[in-house]
Amino acid sequence: MRIPFFAAIPLCLITAFAIWWTGTKDIDFLTPPSEAKLEEIRLEAQASLPPNKIVDDAISIVIQPPTDKEEPSVNEPADILEPVDVGDISSPPTLDTYSERAPEGADKLLALAAALESQGAFQRALLAYERVLDLSQANPEQIQSALLSIRRVRPTLTLWNNDPEQKQPVIIHIGTGAKFSDILPDVMTDITKKLNIASSGLLDFSFKLNIGKSIQTTDAPTPVALWITGEGKSPSTDVLSFTSDDPETLTQDLMKTIFNLVRGHLTKSTSYNPAPEALEDPLPALESNITRLLWYEFGAHLNTK
Repeated sequence: MRIPFFAAIPLCLITAFAIWWTGTKDIDFLTPPSEAKLEEIRLEAQASLPPNKIVDDAISIVIQPPTDKEEPSVNEPADILEPVDVGDISSPPTLDTYSERAPEGADKLLALAAALESQGAFQRALLAYERVLDLSQANPEQIQSALLSIRRVRPTLTLWNNDPEQKQPVIIHIGTGAKFSDILPDVMTDITKKLNIASSGLLDFSFKLNIGKSIQTTDAPTPVALWITGEGKSPSTDVLSFTSDDPETLTQDLMKTIFNLVRGHLTKSTSYNPAPEALEDPLPALESNITRLLWYEFGAHLNTK
């Protein structure tokens, strides 16, 4: 017997409602479950999941990228240095040794110098440091690093040249008034000895005084003019002058002016990098800022006939 359509729909709805009511009449939907009940549910859910198999291969291992707050391990080197080819260190070097490596950059020259030092080749290490100054395109930090290393290494070595016959003559000319005529010979004798050492024995410095009349006013500073030549009819540097009224500062003023004369002449007459300026005491600058190769070039140019 067929049930009429208008009666079937209410019967279906009544049946569904009866099933829902029977299954949920004892369930409390408003009170949250207790912690014990939640733990029971979690355990049942984990038991129903398939076992988790970990495959130890390159695909299944996930490496998390480091965050900004992570610190590197203290046992790991900050930088991995490349091996440095020091070349043949048994042959005697020349003043322009490592010139061919200057295009590689100042960093490579500094690394080369450090490697040479580690092998006890200090003369060659000093040459590599000097190439940072006179040939490479170094930044201020690299120049400062090279200068500090030169000032550390060079005093431990002997002069490059100890043969008087191989020294190039260089004459410092001084024109001033009579005020300093009594002290200038001793002052200049001491200065020329220091310059001979600063040039590593490559140059033989001497001086000539040209004493004129002093300015009549006693309280006026005395002008002092300097220029440098080779021997005989030879080229000359520019003329630089200063004024002084204190014998105590005369030596310092003279050495600053000599440094500026040498630096300026090398800048004008050679294609090497200008020597770093002397910002403080001129004596360390004469011994380090001007490389031994540049001292040789300075003497050679002044003695061109």
